[in-house]
Amino acid sequence: MRALSSPPEGPSAGTSFWVLLRMQMARLRRSWRQYVVVSSAMPAGIVLLLRAMSGPVPRDVALQVITGNLVLSVAITSIAMLAQQVAWMKASRTFDYFRTLPVPSAAVVLSILVAYLFFALPGMAVVLLVGRLLYGVGMQIGPMLVPAVLLSGVALSGIGAVIGLLSRTDQLAGLVGNLAMMAVLFLGIIPAARVPAVVNTISWIIPSTYAVHLLMALLGSGASAWEWLRDGGALALWALLLFTLVDRLSYRVD
Repeated sequence: MRALSSPPEGPSAGTSFWVLLRMQMARLRRSWRQYVVVSSAMPAGIVLLLRAMSGPVPRDVALQVITGNLVLSVAITSIAMLAQQVAWMKASRTFDYFRTLPVPSAAVVLSILVAYLFFALPGMAVVLLVGRLLYGVGMQIGPMLVPAVLLSGVALSGIGAVIGLLSRTDQLAGLVGNLAMMAVLFLGIIPAARVPAVVNTISWIIPSTYAVHLLMALLGSGASAWEWLRDGGALALWALLLFTLVDRLSYRVD
């Protein structure tokens, strides 16, 4: 008797993610220029403005200004722009289409987040270059920046995606996303000693604070094991919590 053939297996998680990421990048290829320009020009302009207003500053202050704007570059695409895009995808029933694909729902969400993170990378490179030239501070740029940027990007992207999924319109998502982005800017570039204690306490609740501290340590003298445990661990926890929430919200769209 001829044995029955087993049903074909579905695509692996890695393959599914790669295909979905290519789909997202193909969808964004016509509008990538505006993302790159905004994520580069605004943070670099703020670095230039602060340097012109403050004059020479200590190395730690200069590093915080540079690092805060690195995180801002990520926040522009990963929070403000992503929030609007996700709200539009919800309204246009795009998530209904993804439900029909034989891929894990988590892979769909992660592909959207990573696609927008790509557009922050040129802006980060511009901020590093401009900051180095204007402030004249030495920075340690090594391979450990990669996991730190990825952790920061996924955590901040989670905020943008949650805003988009909870907003009724893409205009409202854009407004709330921009307010969140400005909070990241405010808390990222101002030293803790210059803000009220209550604001400094609140800042430790949001993931961008941990991103600034981790990147600042890496660019300064290298992050210690404790800084990786505290800041990297907090970013990973935020990324996991937000990613799980986004995953559930995106497949419960009315």
